[in-house]
Amino acid sequence: MAHTSRGRTARRTSLAQSVTSDSPYTPHATPPPTRRSGAGTRGVRQDNIDSDVQLEVVTVQATRIPAHYSLPPTVPSPFEGTLEASLDAVLDWGSENAGTQCVVDALLQPVNTATNWPDLLRTMDLNGGSGSKRALLESFLFLVTRTLLPEQIAENRVLMDHLYDRKKQLAIRLVLRYDMLREWKMDHTWHPMAVASLPPANVRPPEPISSSTHRALMPNIVSTLIVAPVGGWTTHAVRERMKHHITALDTYLILTDGEVAGWSGDILVGMASQIALQWQWLRQNNEVLEEMEIFGWEDLEGRADECEWIADDVKKGEWSKGSKKAVVAEE
Repeated sequence: MAHTSRGRTARRTSLAQSVTSDSPYTPHATPPPTRRSGAGTRGVRQDNIDSDVQLEVVTVQATRIPAHYSLPPTVPSPFEGTLEASLDAVLDWGSENAGTQCVVDALLQPVNTATNWPDLLRTMDLNGGSGSKRALLESFLFLVTRTLLPEQIAENRVLMDHLYDRKKQLAIRLVLRYDMLREWKMDHTWHPMAVASLPPANVRPPEPISSSTHRALMPNIVSTLIVAPVGGWTTHAVRERMKHHITALDTYLILTDGEVAGWSGDILVGMASQIALQWQWLRQNNEVLEEMEIFGWEDLEGRADECEWIADDVKKGEWSKGSKKAVVAEE
């Protein structure tokens, strides 16, 4: 038993170290606004791609939450919320697009955050592929934004539900959350811009089934991904923790065909690389959460300021109010 425990500890330590690795292609924190806006963030370092590529400009605006967050969700969701669904979509995409095997292999293999996505995408289609390079790049981008990311966000939210239902007083700012991959956006009072996960009331019927490799844009994708179970969450504490916090990750999900068509080739490669890395991080986070669940969430016992999985600013007391024993569940 001691040997098994040491093995689990070693694996978790390895995973924790991989999250903070300093590979040239490991996402790093985006510089925050003048006043820290919150979450631990991962993003492609600017010097990893062409200097004229602007990945994103995250602005804090004192505006109301955009209307698309209140669109009725599609019920049932077209996303299974499993890694298997993503990997099947990757295989289908590869079979439909010759010259993409190097990219398919990188997506299928265990997560390697040192993947040089710009180089992989630039060499794609050199081995007898058909169609234009531009079309392939756009197809890859939409595969990630409209299928892979949504599938792993759905998977992450299922794991979050299990976790918060078990530990209802767990600190909200858990670094393994899907909406902790990017900085939380703030309103003019410096509160996180969050959307409640409510049970479906008005629902949008499912669209006709389309290929997961060429999925059309879903304007209501966020509301579909965050909808609460029928009947709502088990407690107020769980409902609060299951709120969706608005980040730049959301903008990837609602990229339109026209918007992407207006990008230069370098921006397209840079953005596709950035988003692929975000998917890899999310896939890895889900693997950590799955292992934690198997062992009863024992890694989240104790004090928030002693837990490597709780955001640093919680440990400093900036976001936790009252006792720092926020990690301990009331069971």
